[in-house]
Amino acid sequence: MTEALPVDVSRRVNLTIHDFMLLNESGAFDLNAKSELIEGIIVAVNAQHSRHARAQRDIFLALDGACRDAGLIVLFELSSELDQHNMPQPDIVVAREIPEDGPLPGANIALVVEIAGSTLDTDLGVKKTIYARAGIPEYWVADLDNEKVHQFWSPDGENYSQRHEIDFGNTIIAATIERVEFVIPGNG
Repeated sequence: MTEALPVDVSRRVNLTIHDFMLLNESGAFDLNAKSELIEGIIVAVNAQHSRHARAQRDIFLALDGACRDAGLIVLFELSSELDQHNMPQPDIVVAREIPEDGPLPGANIALVVEIAGSTLDTDLGVKKTIYARAGIPEYWVADLDNEKVHQFWSPDGENYSQRHEIDFGNTIIAATIERVEFVIPGNG
């Protein structure tokens, strides 16, 4: 007879997107508003407050208007499949095309925007790393507390080789998408 041993919960298990999707389909996340898979770990996303929602709306609208001529699609909070252990839900994503169903493949992503209040360390840390590693051409972090956008482009391994900061109220010009520029809305 096989001996029943307790599960060793001291070991971290990195889930795959397949595991994450199975858990989601089984209803495991029904009590959480939103979850992401980051480096194989399920992360419950913070509740969104008005300042974050306003900034997300304002940047989304400005970016959507700027991307129309480039033939790109601007969406918000779309699960994005970067690799087998990472499926974040960026606040805003600019895509070349979107699938009929399922998560957005990383290869279709032209630009990711995260809106950061309490999540600034995560957005400038692990999320920047996974977006760079996945080859996302351009990544912006709208830093609400410091009223600036951290703009990154030219992914190189686990980081971006190019970076620029633009204060809210000034014009941001996409580094990797032609003719995409707009004034970054303020916190108002």
